[in-house]
Amino acid sequence: MKLNLRSVDLNLLTIFDAIMSHGQMSKAAQQLHMTQPATSHALKRLRQTFDDELFIRTRNGMKPTARALEIAGPIQEVLLKIRDTLDSNKHFEPTESDRAFKIAFGRYGELNLLPRILEKVNEVQTDISIYSHLDDQETGIESLKDGKIDFCFDFVSPQDKRLDYCEFKPEEIVVIARRDHPRLGAKSSISTKQFFDEKHIVMSFGSDRRELLQQFMEEQGGIRKILTEVNQYIAVPTVVMQSDGIAIVPRPMAEFFLYKDRLKIFKLPLGLPSLPIYLIWHRAMSQDKGHSWLKALIMECV
Repeated sequence: MKLNLRSVDLNLLTIFDAIMSHGQMSKAAQQLHMTQPATSHALKRLRQTFDDELFIRTRNGMKPTARALEIAGPIQEVLLKIRDTLDSNKHFEPTESDRAFKIAFGRYGELNLLPRILEKVNEVQTDISIYSHLDDQETGIESLKDGKIDFCFDFVSPQDKRLDYCEFKPEEIVVIARRDHPRLGAKSSISTKQFFDEKHIVMSFGSDRRELLQQFMEEQGGIRKILTEVNQYIAVPTVVMQSDGIAIVPRPMAEFFLYKDRLKIFKLPLGLPSLPIYLIWHRAMSQDKGHSWLKALIMECV
């Protein structure tokens, strides 16, 4: 039996979307210009409508249930289409906006991408703000599906039909060592044998991506000797500068002004092509004019 929409208060969907986006009742209430008790009462009605808790209170905010994660994308898409229909003749004016956008920059994007995007935003007289989303609990892709963020960067194109993407730019992968490295400091290049003879500082990635990289290394004739594994990309050049280990990183990281004077940069002696970087967003946001404005601004940073 189909649900009778007349029995459902569709205004509750905006409240669900706000709680989902902010993860906190107080911030959701503030966005909706509602009191916190009124928002809590609306959540109670939402739970009755969907016959599910939807959100569980934790020390870190409101954690969505599996059912909430399942319906978050469709609800956000419906709300955006309604807003776009009602505001079809309204242009987005960044000078009049105080909108906050959330972006998952990935492993090192805060170092070079975020400053360039902020520089572009600051060229406009606007109160728009950009928040860097930490993706340690879930990937940027998962956060996009849940409607928690506006964009993410990744070097793997998404396969989910709910997501859309474009290639941001390819990045060359290079080898780095400290300038006074006892075996490489005086060299201008590194051979495949030297690459596999040295010990490596590696970044911890997901097991599937690690396996792909390891398979590629084996096809090139060797297995890397691991000196240490770090959890933050920014730690890779820092550890390299203070050890005899080497590492592979994107060239923009190797040439970052804080590191470049203390690092030797070598062309990677393997047949690894440049790494494609993708800008990814939820397809439901494609008609959002503010979202499209920021996407165009980001693409100017290529």
